[in-house]
Amino acid sequence: MRPPGPRARLVVVVALLLVASQAQAVRVCSYNILNFPGSTGTSRVPYFRTVIQEIDPDVMVVQEMLSLSGVNQFLNNVMNYETPGLYAAGPFVNGYDTDNAIFYKPSVIELVSHSEISTALRNISEYVLRPVGYTSSEAEFRVYSLHLKAGSSSSDKSKRLAEATILRDHLNDLASGSCFMAAGDYNIRASTESAYQKLVGSEADNDGRLKDPIDSPGTWHDNASFAWIHTQSPRTSSFGGGATGGMDDRFDIMLISYALADDEGMDFIPGTRVALGNDGQHFNMAINSGTNYAVSEEVADAIHESADHLPLYLDFQLPPKVDGPASLAFGSAVVGASAVLPLTVENVAVSPADELSYELDIPSGFSGSEGPFELGPSSATDHNITLDTATRGYASGTLTVLSDDPDTPSWPVPVSGTVVDHASPSLADGSVVLSGELDFGSHGVGEFQVETASVWNNGYSSDQALLEVCGAEISGGDGRFSFAGGFTPAEVGYTASEYDIEFDDSGTAEDSLYTATLTLHTRDDQDVIGATDLCDLTLSLMAHVQSGSGIDESEPKLALRLASPNPFSEQAELVLSTPSSGKASVEIFDVRGRRVAVPLSGNVGAGEHRVVWNGQSEAGGRASSGIYFVRASVGAWTDTRKLLLIR
Repeated sequence: MRPPGPRARLVVVVALLLVASQAQAVRVCSYNILNFPGSTGTSRVPYFRTVIQEIDPDVMVVQEMLSLSGVNQFLNNVMNYETPGLYAAGPFVNGYDTDNAIFYKPSVIELVSHSEISTALRNISEYVLRPVGYTSSEAEFRVYSLHLKAGSSSSDKSKRLAEATILRDHLNDLASGSCFMAAGDYNIRASTESAYQKLVGSEADNDGRLKDPIDSPGTWHDNASFAWIHTQSPRTSSFGGGATGGMDDRFDIMLISYALADDEGMDFIPGTRVALGNDGQHFNMAINSGTNYAVSEEVADAIHESADHLPLYLDFQLPPKVDGPASLAFGSAVVGASAVLPLTVENVAVSPADELSYELDIPSGFSGSEGPFELGPSSATDHNITLDTATRGYASGTLTVLSDDPDTPSWPVPVSGTVVDHASPSLADGSVVLSGELDFGSHGVGEFQVETASVWNNGYSSDQALLEVCGAEISGGDGRFSFAGGFTPAEVGYTASEYDIEFDDSGTAEDSLYTATLTLHTRDDQDVIGATDLCDLTLSLMAHVQSGSGIDESEPKLALRLASPNPFSEQAELVLSTPSSGKASVEIFDVRGRRVAVPLSGNVGAGEHRVVWNGQSEAGGRASSGIYFVRASVGAWTDTRKLLLIR
């Protein structure tokens, strides 16, 4: 036969490039290794090494293994020669003819179980396998290694049919949708043979029906139109036993279940069926005759010397594997805010694995698109999940990713979130007060005390955001008012945050009034979704420097000062200082000048006297909210303070 022309060579090379570019998932190989070890096993070992290194199978079943010692020899001197421990061998059963064996990579494949199916001639070996990284029985697949009766007589065909019937009956007993393949030396010459049709044909029970992944019906024997699928014989001359005659038969076949060809889960990757060394150009020729366009000269020679069959392999994609977050915690969000978090779903199966098909089951209180969705291997995507913020309260539940991952068909994601009201800044407890006064009183130089401003988160509870006092400034007053120790931001919840304000009276003019404005900036806790800036709180600051500051400083002074927050809601506390005993009074007046209450009236001794007004009038009723004036009188001395009562 003439070597192929340029066009034929181009077709072959392009086809090979397409196969080579396909990323490997799980590669399953079948190889009739010709009565190994036999008398020539040791001499064939180096050639087998070259062939196996070229294939790099994850699973390989072999036919015509003669003994357990042959299994160990092949494992140690062929499979693990370059990398010890790369492969393991499965159990070997020494039957009454040549037998099957399996080699696999433990880093890629787990051998779950093994059993033998008896026939009149040779056992059919069943190997249940599972890819490493998967745990469910749903991820398992079965490989059946077989070597059917050889020969072309009607008796031979009947015996093959009997063997095929035993296998088909066994496969029909498997669960519907099972993943399995039957690989080996079928010794079948045409697709019309009853044994082949028994395996691929439609019956009442099709759970065990097999499918030819290349679907090439016809008479394969000695037919040049099927040269591209032939697997025997790579030899034209006789040596070491085995068949001759060149490449003219498709004896080595790998049939797959329909579940391995449904584009879901573990699946045959179209275009990856390879009979190693078959370039379609060696019909009735030795595989190493002339140029081989499928493999190198070294590999072609190794195939020729190793055995009288080509190794055959298929590649399979793996099932998808879902991954997602352990939980989705919104924290807190204010009523009406847009509270959205990404739910990251990932298909961690390595390409070319199956796409992940999934839906989202989202609990009440949360919303988002539920699907269905598809996600390719080695990829991730985000889904926006929204917390319902229409009403305040706590929401929780379990969002479930429902997928076709055989190990984790349901991926639970606990979700939670709390909807809260905005914080409510106030200068008083129990009501919202946004402005007020902080009166330092009228004193001589050196007599002014530190006054306290209190900030409340009015009505705070677990359903309300924390209040942040995030900034402050004091304007006016000749720069004499300041925060004692400096301003520090604070969070306000159940208790008030207090700020001490001091007045610097050094160098002040006598009988002078100093005024300033304290502004406190507030906002919602910034960790809350939808947090906003809130109202400023303002306090008018006042301090009066009395005249006569040049008198003897050691002499006690008359003074009236506030000792409780102002504004107040329950009671106001004042301190009256007197240098000596005598008659004193403290009276409360409303803005119209009417006396409301007399908390103190009578003789007092020298020292400080605590005066409390409980917000009651002289008549015994509750004074209404508003501005009141406190006037203290000791002899000819008087002093006045302003109070703000808030109910």
